[in-house]
Amino acid sequence: MFLKDSRGLTFSTNMLITLFMLILVFGAIMNIIDISSEKTMNSLEVQEIERITNEIVDILINNPGTPKHWENLYDFSIVNPGLSIENSSEVNDEEFYLNTVSFKKLQILKNGEYENLITKKLFKNKIKSSISIYPINSSIDPITISDDFNNHETSSSNIIAVNRTVRCNFYSDLSIISVSNIDKINNKSYNNLNLCNHRNIEKNEHFDDEKYEWICKGFKLNKNDFEEKNYYVVFNENSVNKENYWVLDTIKNHSNDEKIINSNKINLNDQLNQFFENENSMIFYLHSKINKNNIDKYEYVLIEVPKDLDISSFNIDYFKDQDCYFIMKSYYDEN
Repeated sequence: MFLKDSRGLTFSTNMLITLFMLILVFGAIMNIIDISSEKTMNSLEVQEIERITNEIVDILINNPGTPKHWENLYDFSIVNPGLSIENSSEVNDEEFYLNTVSFKKLQILKNGEYENLITKKLFKNKIKSSISIYPINSSIDPITISDDFNNHETSSSNIIAVNRTVRCNFYSDLSIISVSNIDKINNKSYNNLNLCNHRNIEKNEHFDDEKYEWICKGFKLNKNDFEEKNYYVVFNENSVNKENYWVLDTIKNHSNDEKIINSNKINLNDQLNQFFENENSMIFYLHSKINKNNIDKYEYVLIEVPKDLDISSFNIDYFKDQDCYFIMKSYYDEN
């Protein structure tokens, strides 16, 4: 009950104000506690997603998946995914290579199997994710594959990113023969004239002189493969218009027709077709006559590509193994 005097009335009003302030402070404290609790839960959740994402990245880059060479299948429902490159060499005993990514397997994911193989089989439909490949060599375009990741509206603090350095083969499996700086660095004998069909042919042998050096490589083609594929020699930019020449012939038909290298891509189909008239398979030779002032920068790769593959935008680096950053981003799917 309020007192009639002014002093008593003032005292009662102060009590009400104090009580109101206490309620406000108590409410603020409870709100802070709730927010702190929510942040703790989010932090634990983020740590768990980070752990799972790291484990899945390890599975993908250090495991080829099953069945073997599953990227060649038509039905991927039986596949346990892994992206590492499997060894096809009969000399090396390793079954696959650690910290590698098969470009062909990446293409399978990009062409519609990401949700099935990554989201469903690895993340159990609980986490959305994306994979990006960023080549250290900037002349190659990056690749991003995702499961509607870009459509997700979320705080960047809730997105986990795991980054590893891997080796990706891109289109190197299309290479038949090559001459590269790697050969020179490793002191490989790429100029072995014992393998050259001009060897010991009178007045036709490839001799180095003061200005030029010869690099000769042999390869075998089957006519059936030739009918299904296109064949190109792809040069690096430092090999074009540098007084360098190339000659293509066979073990039976020797040629001195030196053509200057004036383009970074040369289609060999027409010339190969002339040699294949009455043969099912043949041994060919690609001879390079290189200006010695340019020998350290000279590179080429001979490739066979499916007829439906457009390589017009590809440079030589696409046909060599490349170091890349493998980045997987992930977030918790609340739906």
